[in-house]
Amino acid sequence: MNSIMFESLTEDKNFSVYLIRNLESESKEENVELLMKKIKNIPVNFATIDLGYINLREFNETHLAKVLKKFGIPYFTIELPHYVKGHYLSQISEIQNKYDELKSTYSMLKDKNTPGAQELSYLIDYYSNELKELNYYINQEVRTDAITKRILQVIKDRDSEDLTFVHFGAENTFVEIMKQLKEQNVKSNILFIQKSKFSHSID
Repeated sequence: MNSIMFESLTEDKNFSVYLIRNLESESKEENVELLMKKIKNIPVNFATIDLGYINLREFNETHLAKVLKKFGIPYFTIELPHYVKGHYLSQISEIQNKYDELKSTYSMLKDKNTPGAQELSYLIDYYSNELKELNYYINQEVRTDAITKRILQVIKDRDSEDLTFVHFGAENTFVEIMKQLKEQNVKSNILFIQKSKFSHSID
């Protein structure tokens, strides 16, 4: 944590975006405070948090939320739309259960060359692809749109050229968020931090 690296994600001089590297695979609670102290010294104006499938009440009980408050860093959360949490979460759970059941059955087969085994193998691949496509849609379209709208809402009455903020979220959403903000002519300095680095604090 002592040697945080800022990896630039864009070469556009009018749009500075960085990904913070050199974080431990799973940051301990005391390291969250150290990171926030370094961020506070940059300084950042606020933080945005992609809550994913948890709710605001759950996040407010995390160590990260408490440390943000301790260092006086305002934070704004982004929740997935209710229809995503309801319909899509239920759909993902259903597909995941089918996938797990089929994989368990397939693993117990002694002869995996029978027509029945090959059919199971096909279905396992099918449901695996369904999960990947559904997660991709949620992350790259629904989630990134919600995050971009929330950021634009927060900076609406501020001069984005004078802002620096940090976003905690899933790494596979960063490029699309960056692209959408650039299309909206946002000029803020943005620090992206992978939410998974704080798995014991957020998830």
